[in-house]
Amino acid sequence: MQRDQAHRTNELLERIAVALEAKNKLGKLVYKDNGTVDFKPKDIPGFEGTLDALDVLTDIKTITDEYDTKNDELHKLVQNLGNNDYLEFCSIHNLNSNDAVAVSNYIAELDYEECLGAINEVVNIVDTNDRNLSQYEYDLQGIKVDDDHDIRVAASNFEEDYATKKDAILDYVENEFSSRGARYTDIIKFAYYLGAPNAPKYSNYNRGYYSCAFSSRMNGHLIQGGKDFLVKGINKNGKERYFTHSSVNKFTDYYKRIS
Repeated sequence: MQRDQAHRTNELLERIAVALEAKNKLGKLVYKDNGTVDFKPKDIPGFEGTLDALDVLTDIKTITDEYDTKNDELHKLVQNLGNNDYLEFCSIHNLNSNDAVAVSNYIAELDYEECLGAINEVVNIVDTNDRNLSQYEYDLQGIKVDDDHDIRVAASNFEEDYATKKDAILDYVENEFSSRGARYTDIIKFAYYLGAPNAPKYSNYNRGYYSCAFSSRMNGHLIQGGKDFLVKGINKNGKERYFTHSSVNKFTDYYKRIS
């Protein structure tokens, strides 16, 4: 947290320095050995000694207040996004949508220009998705009809019956694929639509979504821990696929833990 605060402070100091440089006709910047920046005003003929740093401090306060206002605005906009819009925002910024703290910290670290860009981006996401709603056909369950309709429906059916996302994914792999086993993309697409069946259509851009759950270096919860987890085995067609550890022995004589 201290590192994040230091990063934000450094960015703020850079913006302040730019504002001070703009006042070089009234004075000059003095960079001290301790890393701080001071402003030494020039005397105005007839008003020697009367010009102080008050106007500079006022500008600095304006900068900091404006940044805080825009950063707070972005936080509120993202918090108020619908499920699908929130997923799209996180996807664009390569954020884990399941980690609200990480998303909040990411927003807090944005500089002023990045904040403005992200605000416009959120507005565009909402406007675009609202316009696109009328372009899709929906089934009687209200699920978007497209090439991913089956997996959207599956995700919708699973989302209310399980305590955790992991439990839903493991049951999906076992019940939907059984002896065939599931591909990485099958699992990631299901996880992507779980809780948001009408999310923007999955693409290769989203392939990294939830990938941390498969990583042993990140203690991925899909491949270890709990009563069950995923392993890799060879299906009846000789293809390496994902199976649940509890069921893999029913389908293949060979499997391995994921490391």
